[in-house]
Amino acid sequence: MEAHEGGWIFDGSAASRLWEKSAIGLMVGDGRLVLNDAELIFCINHRGIDSPGDRWIAGRADANPSLLHESAVLEALRVPGNKVVMQKNLDALGIPHSNSWAARWPSNKHPKNDEPVAEIIWYFSKDSLAIRNNSEFLSEWDGSGELESLLQWSVSVSEKGRIAEILVIDDEQSVVTYRVEETDPIGKLAPPSRSDFERISAMHRNPMSGGGSFVSSINGWPSEAIGIPLHNGRKLDSIEENIVRSGNGGEAESRISVSSSILLDLWNRGLNTRSGFKYGTTWRCYEGDVGEGHAPWLIVDPFSEGPENWAEACLSSRLASGVNKHWLYPIHFNGRWRYLEISRPPSDSRWSNPHRH
Repeated sequence: MEAHEGGWIFDGSAASRLWEKSAIGLMVGDGRLVLNDAELIFCINHRGIDSPGDRWIAGRADANPSLLHESAVLEALRVPGNKVVMQKNLDALGIPHSNSWAARWPSNKHPKNDEPVAEIIWYFSKDSLAIRNNSEFLSEWDGSGELESLLQWSVSVSEKGRIAEILVIDDEQSVVTYRVEETDPIGKLAPPSRSDFERISAMHRNPMSGGGSFVSSINGWPSEAIGIPLHNGRKLDSIEENIVRSGNGGEAESRISVSSSILLDLWNRGLNTRSGFKYGTTWRCYEGDVGEGHAPWLIVDPFSEGPENWAEACLSSRLASGVNKHWLYPIHFNGRWRYLEISRPPSDSRWSNPHRH
């Protein structure tokens, strides 16, 4: 074993087999294989390659503080049989990617002959997701952060016909897998019109604690999406009341709030919105009337709630999947709201590192 720029040269009898069978490393001619540090750790633990020395990992970890995390992520992917080519080698092989950490092939495919099925990036569980400022108004909103970059990455991966996979690692070196993609939730209801909001605005509304209101007389109530039936009347929550007060559905109000802007977008998509409180989100959304079916989508309000990091995002997504719902995070990008879904993969694609006793 010989140190090499960015890795190690392995010229043992198994070098060619490691590439041909498992797509590990990068062949550089004369039967020599270049392994990066994470690949070498995997090969020492799972392919019987001798270690270059007792202290080599400590020395390499000084230069790359993420080395042990990377090796755990690589192990989680490779132990089930996936072939994984990391970014530097993707470039060397001329395989296009979306600035991903690695690309993945299933066990019966190989980079020599096949396109990858997925691209991968990984995060530490405590890594931050979003940066929010203190302004509630959309005109002053800075919702940029990791999720905006993640949305663009997932779209790029999807355009290549691949799965966008996220692997998250915690302090215990445990790895979990999630998928991300842009989702376009659409319902069946007619979006509320300007005249609908004018009609509600003209009705007498009793103020309620928490900023909402109650309308006791609802003859000709214009939209099933607005408010909830209560005591033969209709109750509006604080965000709905804000929209009604802003006039014209808030569309002409230059200082519309972030929360109101999202809710208007959901209504304009034909969705029937209800509180998502019991699911840990601001809204749950139905395609049509409540009672026709379950609410497929849970929508976060990024102004008022998290997640702040990947540990919280994983928990939220896992809870949503447990009740057969899609967990969506709104991102204001290029002048419109777009929705990033973070979901659990099918049971046969949940890569995790082997349990250590």
